[in-house]
Amino acid sequence: MTDRTPTSADTSSAPAESGKKTLLGAGILLAVLALVSAAAIAHGGPTRFGGPEWLRAVALVAGVCGVSSLGGWFVARLGAGGPALAVSGSLGGIALRLLLPLLLLGWLSVDPTSAPAAGRLRAAGAGGLLVVFYLTLLATDILLHIMWGPKGPLRPRPGA
Repeated sequence: MTDRTPTSADTSSAPAESGKKTLLGAGILLAVLALVSAAAIAHGGPTRFGGPEWLRAVALVAGVCGVSSLGGWFVARLGAGGPALAVSGSLGGIALRLLLPLLLLGWLSVDPTSAPAAGRLRAAGAGGLLVVFYLTLLATDILLHIMWGPKGPLRPRPGA
């Protein structure tokens, strides 16, 4: 058994590899968002139960969940530089992932007389869409973090 110490080539390729995984993960999140959006449009388009506001509800929820999920993914991936950065990056990613959907949910809950657009989107099903989009993107994000998370001290190292 040989003791292998990292060379300069090993340490210089680690940030590049992490950057590739971050961009690939963002692409996967965008692909999942596109699939869920297409399924939502096909399921309840304007000629079905959602009515004409359905497409607006899908667009709004997809935009909010997409921005929050991608932002949370990038913030969490920036914290791969050490234990303190990993904790703060994870907490920042969680906060960003939660903040925008919660703000949208709060806006959808406003009295329809003071915010008629919110009432129309809520009646079209934006609240249910928010749950489906958020949970689907969260599950995807969790799977990506499990696959590409930083290696802890108990995980096998390459060449060990």
